[in-house]
Amino acid sequence: SIWMSYSHVSVASSGIAQVETRLATTSDAGLSWQDVGIKVNAASSLSLPTPLDVNTVTHEVSRLVYDPYAVAAGADPWIMLWHRYLAVLSGTQTLRLFQHGWIAMKSGPTAMSLGGERKLFTGAYYDSVNDADAFGSPVYPLDSLYPTALGGCDVFTEPGILVKSNGIYVSLSCVGLSTPGKVILLRCAHDMNSCHYVGDLLQNAEASYLQADFDAFSASELVSVSGQDYLMVTPSISTSDIYRGCVAYKITDLDSATVERDAGMPVSSLVVEPHGDFNGACGYIPALTGSGILISEAFVGQTPIFRIFSTDKRL
Repeated sequence: SIWMSYSHVSVASSGIAQVETRLATTSDAGLSWQDVGIKVNAASSLSLPTPLDVNTVTHEVSRLVYDPYAVAAGADPWIMLWHRYLAVLSGTQTLRLFQHGWIAMKSGPTAMSLGGERKLFTGAYYDSVNDADAFGSPVYPLDSLYPTALGGCDVFTEPGILVKSNGIYVSLSCVGLSTPGKVILLRCAHDMNSCHYVGDLLQNAEASYLQADFDAFSASELVSVSGQDYLMVTPSISTSDIYRGCVAYKITDLDSATVERDAGMPVSSLVVEPHGDFNGACGYIPALTGSGILISEAFVGQTPIFRIFSTDKRL
């Protein structure tokens, strides 16, 4: 079987948008998928003073991987990273309070037994009031660990994960509220008890090379195909939070965080063209021979709003 974690989006009776993490499997290489009936991260609410009493803990943009080297390192082989944050209801709008959020981690001996949640990565926008919760202080406050390179990263989101024999590589979207964002790369030990910053894979400003109005890269994904490593990202328009398809770049050197370039410009290896209102965030492993790259799309005014499609495109 191939396993996938995915986001389930719904609206509570109060009107607040809720996002949970669920699991699905395929036994036919992606031709069909079955939800396994497990909420890995269930939406919940916190006791907060008015006017923040209608709230939900949101669980978005998860990545699930199997690490064959973990057991030898004394760790669980299944790892999930995702963005956990607080959202509140303001009128009819759900507001995302990223200062009360972080990249979280769970692990387990199987995909269906993930636990031991940890507060892993945070940026400069993180509010230390959250240190008093059950998860304590963040393990890797990246903005303070690497102030020169990552001090302008207010929020980290949308992780990608790639397992190698020498460690686990993690890509993250660095979002700056007053500085240009970028896609960064970390390398962690197989037990995730040590992580360090490797470098910047892409600058958000480089999205304009694809199309003039693109100003950011979102939804990073790392994948290896026949020994060649790739970074997949979604070019986007940050002012309207619009995703516009997916682009893959060859990684020429993981340990220097470099992608293939020509005269300084990143060279795309594959493009998944956008459709509709909102189209992007891709997932792929080579074993998905029945579907190729998976992509999410949103349909404004329809139910369900979010759906996942097979593209039949392969790296």
